[in-house]
Amino acid sequence: MIFVQGVIKVASESLDDIISPVIEIAKASDKEVGCLHYSFAQDISDPSIFHICERWRSEDDLNAHFQEPHVATFNAAIAGLKIESMDVRMYSGDEVRIMMQS
Repeated sequence: MIFVQGVIKVASESLDDIISPVIEIAKASDKEVGCLHYSFAQDISDPSIFHICERWRSEDDLNAHFQEPHVATFNAAIAGLKIESMDVRMYSGDEVRIMMQS
């Protein structure tokens, strides 16, 4: 299993312009074969920070995701935005333990 976690910090003048592309890529990506979870979350203490959380069945599925048209659309949409910082990392592993559940 592949996990992708990241943080994007957007300049305040670009904040309104990133919301729609984030929603669209999350909706489309979540429907892809091999995608187990795909979401963005806006930080409650700093609305200019977006957390990325993805789970993929395999690295091949993740690589196929990068070839999808909605990824190109997302990249084009954010290309003109002022991104202050971005740190996105991929992790692999198969051990999953439930820490909390209700």
